[in-house]
Amino acid sequence: SSASNYFLDWIDGQRRALVGAPRQDIIVETTLDAGLEAMAASTARSVVTRHQAQNVTQAALVALDGQGRVRAMVGGLDYTTAPYNRAVTAKRQAGSAWKPFVYLTALEAGWTPDAPVVDEPFIIGTWSPQNYSNTYAGTLTLEQAVAQSTNTVAARLADEVGRANVAATARRLGVVSPINTDPAMALGTSLVSPLEMAQAYAAFGNGGNRAQAYGVERIRTVSGQVLYQRKPAPQAAVIANPALSDLNRMLRGVVRSGTGAKAAIAGYDLAGKTGTTSDYKDAWFAGYTGGLTTVVWMGNDNGAP
Repeated sequence: SSASNYFLDWIDGQRRALVGAPRQDIIVETTLDAGLEAMAASTARSVVTRHQAQNVTQAALVALDGQGRVRAMVGGLDYTTAPYNRAVTAKRQAGSAWKPFVYLTALEAGWTPDAPVVDEPFIIGTWSPQNYSNTYAGTLTLEQAVAQSTNTVAARLADEVGRANVAATARRLGVVSPINTDPAMALGTSLVSPLEMAQAYAAFGNGGNRAQAYGVERIRTVSGQVLYQRKPAPQAAVIANPALSDLNRMLRGVVRSGTGAKAAIAGYDLAGKTGTTSDYKDAWFAGYTGGLTTVVWMGNDNGAP
């Protein structure tokens, strides 16, 4: 399919790096689930079409299992007209999809979902965070602040636990792009790819283990010679309890009654986080359930809102 070509371009880069040889007649056994890939591609196209009134023209998607296997990848709506892989190569501000790294850092420092926080105006240096609603709710619990994606709480929390510590958390989970530590970093001003975000979120749903995304299981010649065989390696534990279970509880609340409520599916245990960037240039959802983590980005190649 057109969407599969984005994935194949990505793994071709992996193949050449792994084999160190020019193109030849080979068989590459990938991690891709053909059914999920087709579903992801058709859904991306239909959702963008449905929301043309919101001036959205592109989408990207990455779905990983708990071991890091890429089960679906959509780099754009039409490979033949736009082969650029937005799932891997494009980097966009993460918006509020970044906030779980802030809250995880706080949970690891001793905060709890029931801890009281205050949504109110405040200033860090010369910068003052604003909520999308331009209103303030007063006293909330940490769990409520996550569900409603309250900017003031996330920004104040990152300042208290240390923005460098938040960056270290994101790096530990799988974000590899440069991370800024200015006051607005808590609201997702760093540029990341959907693939990076999927790696990081996978640890939330797989028991707290680092997931390194990969797309190639084995490469062999048509005659049967094995050129490459992926060797399973133990996954490093990067999140421990109670912080992990507390974060999962909070991100379930996002889907149950917060900004991610439209992602709820009856009968499924879902958790995740929405993300919207300044001027509505990027829209994200990162979610997970049952060993599968999926990150979706929607927006425009030219950065139009």
